[in-house]
Amino acid sequence: MKITDKAAVVVPNNLLFEDGAGEIVRKKLLETTDLHTILRLPTGIFYKPGVKENVLFFDKCPASPDIQTREVWIYDLRTNMHFTLKQHPMTDSDLQDFITCYNPKKSLLCVEI
Repeated sequence: MKITDKAAVVVPNNLLFEDGAGEIVRKKLLETTDLHTILRLPTGIFYKPGVKENVLFFDKCPASPDIQTREVWIYDLRTNMHFTLKQHPMTDSDLQDFITCYNPKKSLLCVEI
């Protein structure tokens, strides 16, 4: 990624909590990017049923000895939401509240509880 590029990456839930490789990836993301948003998805969206996923939104930052990530906004779409790949797939309308609240350029006041 080039400096100031933006990205969103889908990762399995265990990447955010596991030791070893997951820990290395988390540390690198916090040091070299502004990881500003985590969208927690219900099971069955991208992988097999039972596997929880997250979408990590981040901006690439210039090299610095300081950690680049200062605040992370977490939007939890898992509560009372159930999807399957074929019979009940997620649609654009299921993401409308997240899209309305998401804006990395302003202070995010919309929080899903």
